[in-house]
Formats: sequence, C-alpha cells, structure tokens
Amino acid sequence: MTNLYHIIDKVPPYTPEEMLIEYEELAQSLVKSGKIRIDTDDKANFARFSDPHRNINLMFSKEELTVPDLVEQTRLSIIGRYGKPTELNHKKANEIIRSLRSQISKLQPVPVDLSLKLARIFVQSVHPIVIKWLLMEKVEVFIAYSHNIGDMMDIQSWRQAGSNSGMQSTDGRNAAIFVSCGGDPFGETAKEHPTYGDGFPAMARMQIIAGQEIGHYSDILRDSRGRQIGRHSANFACTRATPNVLHARRQDLKNCDSIARILYASGMDKLIQYEEAVRFYNKNKIGGARLWYNKLLAWIYKHKLLITSHNKNMPFVKRFAKDEYMGLMIRAMIADMKFNLEPVADVYKRDDKEAQEAIACVEALARVPQQVVKWGFLTTKAMMSGLYHVYYGQVIPSLIECYGLVTGKPYTRNYEYMKQSLGYKIKKLFKSLFNKEPKPSREVP
Repeated sequence: MTNLYHIIDKVPPYTPEEMLIEYEELAQSLVKSGKIRIDTDDKANFARFSDPHRNINLMFSKEELTVPDLVEQTRLSIIGRYGKPTELNHKKANEIIRSLRSQISKLQPVPVDLSLKLARIFVQSVHPIVIKWLLMEKVEVFIAYSHNIGDMMDIQSWRQAGSNSGMQSTDGRNAAIFVSCGGDPFGETAKEHPTYGDGFPAMARMQIIAGQEIGHYSDILRDSRGRQIGRHSANFACTRATPNVLHARRQDLKNCDSIARILYASGMDKLIQYEEAVRFYNKNKIGGARLWYNKLLAWIYKHKLLITSHNKNMPFVKRFAKDEYMGLMIRAMIADMKFNLEPVADVYKRDDKEAQEAIACVEALARVPQQVVKWGFLTTKAMMSGLYHVYYGQVIPSLIECYGLVTGKPYTRNYEYMKQSLGYKIKKLFKSLFNKEPKPSREVP
C-alpha cells in the first residue's frame, strides 16, 4: 500500500469565470490578507527575519510589508514578539520592516495573477467554512513548488520537518499550513513521466497535500467563543483517541476489506488479470489476436462487475467505468484508502499502543478531505463511511455553528457560479472544438 499523489477526481478550475462565487471570494480574500506565502523556485513573495538570541523567526509577505493596513498589523506582531510596545521596540520593529522590504525588493516578484490561481486551487481543497476560519484566525499559508517544504521554513523547523511534503503547525495561537507541489502546477505535463513533476501531477499533489493539512486544522475543536479546546479525533496531546473516531477508523478498515472481497468475488480478479495483459501489450506495442482476446475478456468482466456492483448498491464503482483499466484503478483506490486509514511512517510510531492508535485516528480523520479530492465524495463516503460521517457530519457542522456564534453571522453555502461573459463562452467553445486539452494521468501501479 502507498499514498497516491497524482490521482485527482476532477481538475480544479483556476480562472475566475469557472469558479463558484464563494470559492472565488475566498481566494481573493486570502491573497488580499497577505497570509499566502509563495516560493516558485525563481520567484518569492515573502521575506524572513531571525533573531536567534530571542528565538524569534518571522516571515512576512510583500503585502504585509507594503500595504498600509497590513503594515500596521506587521509592526504590532513584531513588537509583540519583543514584549511591551515601548518606544525602543517600536524603533526595532520599524528597522526590521525596512530590512525586510529591502529583502523583498531583491526578489523576483510573484505576479498577482499567479497568486490568485494558486489561491483558487488551495481553497478548493476543503469545505469553504474551513477557509473562512483560516482567514479569521490569520493562518499563514505556505505554497512551494519544491518537492518538500524545507525551502519555506526557518532553520530550526527545517531540521525537524524540512523533508515533509506538507505540514500543519499550531501552538494554539500561531498556525501555519505548508504545502509542496513537487513542480509547477501550471507548467507542461511531461509525456515521459506524467505522474510527477510539472503540470497536472503538481496540481493534484498540491490539492491532495493541502486537503490533508487543512484537514488537520479543521480537526481542532473550538468552544462557543472560538477558543481551541481540543480535537475531534483525539485529546490535544494525541495520546488518547476519541471513542467515536476510534470506532469509525476500525470499522472503515473492515469496510474496505469487505468491499474488496465482494468486488473480487464478482470477477474483479479476472478483470485485473486481463487488464494487466492488455496494459503489457499496449506498453510494448504488441498487437494481434492476443491483444484483442484479452481486450474482449476484460470488457466482459468489466460489465459483469458493473452489473454486480449495481445490484449490490455500490454506485461508486460506476465512476471508474471511464478509466482505461477499471479493475487496476479500483485496486489502487482500495490500497490507497487502506494506507490513509492506517498510515505507516516512523513519525507515527509510539511505544504506547494507545497513543499510536490515537495518532492513527488523528491522521485518518484529517485525510478524509484529501481522499475526496482524489476519489470524489461518492467513493470516499463508501470506503471511509465512518470517518466520512464524522468529518462531514460532526467536524464541519461544528465549524459552521461556532463560526455563527463567533461572528454573529450564520453561514450558508453558496453554490452559484461566477458569471461568464459571451466572449469567454465563445472562447471556451472554440477551445473545446479545436484545441483538446490534455487530461491528468490516471496511471497506477
């Protein structure tokens, strides 16, 4: 089992005309807040300040150093790190701001259009209410084109987590979300290796990692005043799992095995056998009777599986019918689901087995939105039914209720899309007819 990072249920729009109004407003707000820090290898929109004597490490975006309203917040933030708002600390803060502005001026700037496109992909990784909390709590968002988040971290944090693909960090006051793309999401996808690097793989990786790390952030339990009081998945120390999440994770692991048994008993093993043969012949450019024989049998078992899954009320299986190798894709999906229900890494291991299971519960619940990004709501709800219910039936409603209590403004979801001009519609039609866009690779082991 392994975690797949290039599979994506649908390509997220990143032009304003294709966006839901709610998500577009959130993306615009994120960029205007100055809280999104971007490193594209050759461009960056933030600068670092470090004072090792006081163990102070700060990063501020260009907006936070140049936009008047945000500059004042930056100044107060720096002063707060040095203690009281004395005249000396005011002077120190102004010196630091001047130094950071000098750093920013030497960097190749990140265009606003690029910042907005990245923000649009980022906000679509989770339910909108979570992004509203991110904005309200002024959470820092870091997006790097690198394969890990080390380029965006201070030295101390880099030693501990620099090789991570993503990270959600919080001490109760200062929260940050780090996401690596592993390439340029808007670059050209390489034909030689369409599952990693620039283009669709980087876009998928960005959304998948963002979904998981924001999933950790949304797991934080808050009281009626918005104060952080624990987690939905476990206690704050992550030494004891919440009973309902513990039960849901265990049941979901059994559920994955149960669904797999039904599918294999319905002929998926034969489907995979013939699909592997077809894939081998196609890869090696071998034609003839053997290829068509295996294609025919694969087609027969594919339709047998679709009929059986329909009769057994498994509508998610039909979503894989468009894949070139349906059986191989379903097999990879089941393995991916099980891996994310029981992630394996040294960082998750504990001597105390109860604490180790609590960590597994924390990780598994946070990965529900990630799995939705990969496989869609229908498949995730079927495979991770218990945790799906906890996340969308408990975590999200809790955030919605608490947001209304804190802001005094009840939240309702807006499903309307941005208006498209006639010119844009004509351009889109012309593109669909004469310039077929490439699709993300769904190649799996």
